[in-house]
Amino acid sequence: MKHRNLIQLLDNKPNYERLEIIIQELDKLGIGYSNQKYSSGTNLIVDLGNAEKRIGISSHFDKVQTSAGANDNGSAIAVCLDIIKKHKNLGNDDLGLRVFFFDEEENGLQGSTAYVKEHGTNDLIGLINMELVGLGDKFALWPVTERANSHLLSSFESTSKQKQIISKRFDQIVTNTADHLPFQKAGLQDSFTITCISDKDIQVAQKYFEALELEEDKHVLFEILSSAPIFQHYHKPSDTFDKLNEETMQMTTEVIWECLLLANNHTTK
Repeated sequence: MKHRNLIQLLDNKPNYERLEIIIQELDKLGIGYSNQKYSSGTNLIVDLGNAEKRIGISSHFDKVQTSAGANDNGSAIAVCLDIIKKHKNLGNDDLGLRVFFFDEEENGLQGSTAYVKEHGTNDLIGLINMELVGLGDKFALWPVTERANSHLLSSFESTSKQKQIISKRFDQIVTNTADHLPFQKAGLQDSFTITCISDKDIQVAQKYFEALELEEDKHVLFEILSSAPIFQHYHKPSDTFDKLNEETMQMTTEVIWECLLLANNHTTK
């Protein structure tokens, strides 16, 4: 199934139905999972391989009520499921992954916060979180400073470079709020979020940060952000599957997958 076909199933569905669709896809693959129920929601967690320490890959399945929920964050769900399929086809239990489908990201990161509170991060090597990976031909890595140097991050950048795909570090993207944050706060420093972007998005980002330095008012800042392709349909009813780029999601799947293989090889040596 193509990424966009799966996302079409998710479009405009309430959060509980989006969760059920993910479960149905896992059942088709014969992949086990666990539900972490907490006070206000449910996280879905898939462990792959037998390694004592795993690399985390995460998405969130909830959406804001005003959005169809395709790029935010059906695109990341589709990539996660594709990576699970690749792991199954690989048949290598030495590659330890933990794939997260978090609830309530849009409600203050409650799902990822609940996970970290209950389980901690000691059995994780690092975490690649995904937000809006359905448009663009480059990767934004955030919040990542120029001085950052960690194993999973280096593996991702190395893989991206080898495939001649540009990846840019951003120490801030509007806000740094995403599901990597509870993991970082708990001490898992090798955790970051990736977003797919275009040249136009980068140009808009530069204007935005210049406007911030000039202390422009919120209306000016909003107008600038609205001109970025990535925010054209953000949190809107128009965030539907047909707006997304299949090649972008395939690119994301392939780079993350090969990054995982590279990071695992270095870790097990």
